[in-house]
Amino acid sequence: MNFEIISPSKPKDSRGKELIQACKKYPRSDLALFEAGYHELCRLDLNGKAALEVCGGFGELAFRLARTFPSAKVTGLDLYVPEQPTKEGWLAQCPNLSYVAGTAFDLSGFAPNSLDLIWGQASLHHLAHSTGDLSREAIRVLKPGGRLVFIFEPLGHNLLVAAIRAMRMSMAEMVDESNLFLSQIKKLAAPFSSCQVQVFNLLGYPMKAFADRIPFISHLAEQVDAVLFKTFPALRQHAANCNIVLTK
Repeated sequence: MNFEIISPSKPKDSRGKELIQACKKYPRSDLALFEAGYHELCRLDLNGKAALEVCGGFGELAFRLARTFPSAKVTGLDLYVPEQPTKEGWLAQCPNLSYVAGTAFDLSGFAPNSLDLIWGQASLHHLAHSTGDLSREAIRVLKPGGRLVFIFEPLGHNLLVAAIRAMRMSMAEMVDESNLFLSQIKKLAAPFSSCQVQVFNLLGYPMKAFADRIPFISHLAEQVDAVLFKTFPALRQHAANCNIVLTK
């Protein structure tokens, strides 16, 4: 299994333009991460293929992907079937879109080798207590060459970042949040042929309070982080956040 930690360059192609535009709602300091993550969802043409979002919440991202690839079969999965798609008319707009109730640990509703893409946003750190079950189900239902993508996940190797994150979680009483570690990601990746961990936010994370309000500071932090990651590759594991791309 090929495992690498990288600092990705900014996506240059325009595929998935709607998804890239949708990420503008996120904080400026996280914009590069979401652009890279949504680019991964659209890296391959999904028309005529099948994609599944796990832990999808009210399902907006699944809707946007279904609209981007109108010939793809897109399914959103969460513990409950959300009401938002019906209220917003998303299902009427996208006959290739559906939502089901379930868990990422049990994908028995999907046949072996039936999916080209599985993805989740800010979801893996809620599932990492059982990486074996998660990877076993994903490997079973993905086609050869299929991908498992996780966007906007928290890394826990940076003590300063972990302390700031713990303070924020405590203040907001977020009882179901936790950090990820490379050891967990490697366990998840074990049955896959390759795993790419895309890292973001080193100096940028402690500066978020300012960077999200002052674009110049955010841009400067992003540029300095890129130089540090390139010059000192060992610093990559100390990034605050990551996207994860696994290929069967």
